[in-house]
Amino acid sequence: MPLVPAALSQSLQSQWLPRDENGDFKDDAAASAQALAGAVADWFGMAMAAGIPCATAAARKGQLQAQLAPVLQAGSAAAAGQGIALSFMAYVAGQSFGPGVAAPPVATAAAGAAITAALSDTGAAQSSRADRIAAALHAQALSAIVTFPPPMPPAPVT
Repeated sequence: MPLVPAALSQSLQSQWLPRDENGDFKDDAAASAQALAGAVADWFGMAMAAGIPCATAAARKGQLQAQLAPVLQAGSAAAAGQGIALSFMAYVAGQSFGPGVAAPPVATAAAGAAITAALSDTGAAQSSRADRIAAALHAQALSAIVTFPPPMPPAPVT
């Protein structure tokens, strides 16, 4: 099943983002990182390349969580937006799709800017912010190419 940004948006709303403009994120950076990594890893587990599913999304959730914790502790939308995109880039790079391996997504900078904008817009509804973050991570994921051993050609993540 290909990646669907709406599925990630729903997970972000239910597991990670505050319910309204007055709500808080998880009590601490570690809990927030765990919630965000869980939502992202569950979603990325549906990724495919050349019809082959991602085999390592769940196994690498801890790596993503460890990279997100200091990023979310920084306390600024800009640091969090760029840090989330960079953490996701590292998470995607090296994911296994059968015999194929994913390269780092090239749309990381654009995703970081979009996530920063969504996190900075504290007056927006939770669903809008989640949609924007999910769209940014989806575009970032789609910019990764999986290299397979010959004779299979490289393929994008879908």
